[in-house]
Amino acid sequence: MGHRLRIASALISTACLLTACSGEPAVDSDFAAATETWRAEREARLTAPYGWLSLAGLHQLAEGESRAGSDPEADLPLPGGPAEWGVLAFDGDTVQFTTADAEAVTVDGEAVGTTTLTWRSGEDATIVAADGIRFELIDRGGRPFVRVRDPDAPSRRDFVGLTWFEPDPSWAIDATFEPHPEGHTLRIADVTGSVAEQPNPGAVTFRRDGEVQRLQAVQSSPEARMWFIFSDGTSGRETYGLGRFLYFDPPQNGRVHLDFNEAFNPPCAFNPHTTCPLPPPANRLTLRVDAGEKAYTGPVGLAPESVTRREP
Repeated sequence: MGHRLRIASALISTACLLTACSGEPAVDSDFAAATETWRAEREARLTAPYGWLSLAGLHQLAEGESRAGSDPEADLPLPGGPAEWGVLAFDGDTVQFTTADAEAVTVDGEAVGTTTLTWRSGEDATIVAADGIRFELIDRGGRPFVRVRDPDAPSRRDFVGLTWFEPDPSWAIDATFEPHPEGHTLRIADVTGSVAEQPNPGAVTFRRDGEVQRLQAVQSSPEARMWFIFSDGTSGRETYGLGRFLYFDPPQNGRVHLDFNEAFNPPCAFNPHTTCPLPPPANRLTLRVDAGEKAYTGPVGLAPESVTRREP
């Protein structure tokens, strides 16, 4: 994976920033170091054995019985493990999984015969695994999808590293948080064609280039961090065409801190087996946000023009 080499390169980049190697004014040392540390951690999460780069399949589960296994003729083909893992039976509400070989295939680490798999949003996913391959169910628009993970997936095996704009303290912004009434939602589409109502706790406003900018926040649960799905004037050029994500901490006294140096690409920038949300119309900025993660240049990344809304 070359992960250690990339971290070493990040540290060298930090040293250059601190000494103004390019002849430009040096970025504050603490800010540059914190930014590079965050970026190294971001890459470590991405390249983890079962991180986003490990995705190796995405299949909508049909009603009735579906046979899963490494047999190419299986209804749900898997990249490894036994030829027949078992059978998933979906009745329109619940999903039952019956293993073909309880010694080879585990469910949440245990040998079981038949069990109910979780798949509704907000539930912890049940993990079915064999020979290092695993799958879980996810809910997209009220439909169960089988998501497959393989540490040897091409997107992880051939990963070439991330590229970034130079750290820029001017993109670390204190902004105003405007809360919405409790229960407010925002319609978010994803690359599968599904549309869902996401909790929309409020909007954030800040001034940049003499104009007020506004972004609508989403939040998966009251305890979770808020975040944006946004596109901007760099999207499809220097940055990924379907937008980027940015997380931030809860508001304090009506204010939030946004650091666009930590804006990063969604999983679909690296892998076709994803269900990435798309920026809602309210979050499509004309402003150039020349900070954060740039477009991925690796061999298995999806170029913006190649992404389509896959039909199940």
